[in-house]
Amino acid sequence: MHPVVRSTLVAMATMTAVSTTSRTLPAQGAKVDPCSLLGVAAVNQATGKTNYGAERGEPGDGVGGGDPCNYDASGTAGAPTVSVITIAPNARGRYFDWLKRQKATPGCTRSAVPGLGVDAFIEECARYRSLPLYMRGKSYDVVVGVQMSKAGDFAANRPTVLVLARSVAAKIR
Repeated sequence: MHPVVRSTLVAMATMTAVSTTSRTLPAQGAKVDPCSLLGVAAVNQATGKTNYGAERGEPGDGVGGGDPCNYDASGTAGAPTVSVITIAPNARGRYFDWLKRQKATPGCTRSAVPGLGVDAFIEECARYRSLPLYMRGKSYDVVVGVQMSKAGDFAANRPTVLVLARSVAAKIR
C-alpha cells in the first residue's frame, strides 16, 4: 500500500474513533455570587437577631467545591451562623444529582422539603451542629445552612433554615 494512502486511512480511522467515542460534557454553569441570593436583612429577620454581616468566602471552599457566603452576628448571643453555598455544574455534572445518589451518613436522616424546587431536602444529623438544606436550581445547586449552637437542636433551627431557603429559592428558579 502506498504510504500516502496508508496515512490517509490511519487519519480517517483516528478521526472516526475520536468522533464516535468522545463524550459531550455538560455546559459549565455560570458562577453566581452566593451573597446576592440572601440579604443581611432577611437573615436578621429569620433569626430574630441583629448585627449580621455577610462575608464572601473563597471560591471553591464550600461543600461540593461551591462558593460560600457566611453570615455572622459576632457578639450576639445565641445567633447562629448562616451560610449559602452556590455550586455550579462541572464536567462530572451536578453536585445535587451526585448527592441524591449517595446514602445518608449513618445517624442522619433526609427529609423532602416541598415547594423549594425539584427534590429539595434537609439533612439532620444528630452528632453534627450544622443543618443544611439542599436545593437544585435551574442552572446551579444551592445549600442553605445554619450552624446550630448545640448538636441535634433541629426543632429550634429548622424554621430558620426553611425561611432562609424560601427566600433563596425565589431567586434560583
